[in-house]
Amino acid sequence: EASTYPVAVTIAPTERVANLEALSDTARDELAAMLVDVFTRLDSLYEQPLPYMMWLMQSPSGGGEWSDAWFHIEIVSPWRAAGVPRFIAAAEVAGGEFFNPVIPEVLAEQLRALG
Repeated sequence: EASTYPVAVTIAPTERVANLEALSDTARDELAAMLVDVFTRLDSLYEQPLPYMMWLMQSPSGGGEWSDAWFHIEIVSPWRAAGVPRFIAAAEVAGGEFFNPVIPEVLAEQLRALG
């Protein structure tokens, strides 16, 4: 499923882990390094710091069995170009179908090239 946001990055472990706490010390260190790398690339994308939102999606902390939970991080930005926010049209909201002005494959290639 394509993102509603022009810039979107998802980070997830390759094996199912329910939450951040369940990651090994090594995996947490690797995740921290990966986040630094991702944010450095995002801030280099338009040659200025990029506004973003970040969600940590994980199993609820109230206990219980959540065998289908898969910890992941989502990072999104509303910018479609340097200083140019993406505005969502009323027809997109009403219809539940969103147009993303950024081609995800092109964005991925740009971010890879910044590494």
